[in-house]
Amino acid sequence: MSAILDRAGEPAGAGGCHIEIHAQSPLASAMIAEVADAEPSGRIGSANAVVTLTLTGSDVDWSVVRAIWKAAKSLWNAVPYDDGSGFGIDLDEL
Repeated sequence: MSAILDRAGEPAGAGGCHIEIHAQSPLASAMIAEVADAEPSGRIGSANAVVTLTLTGSDVDWSVVRAIWKAAKSLWNAVPYDDGSGFGIDLDEL
């Protein structure tokens, strides 16, 4: 499942925030396996879903990023990962 998130009153697609959820699928399994060895707590090995948030454009709406992170943490045992920071990302600072 995927969606593009926009702020109310803005043109469609202007928000620059795209969310994808892959659950219990071969793609999710492959994405998890690709990084499992680097995850220090070992929790990611039991994961069966991946939520991917792609930010585009030059003006990131961090309130949207915070809301998505808080929603994901409230629903699942989340393990944050960033392509640049790896598992060293600390989204609790958002």
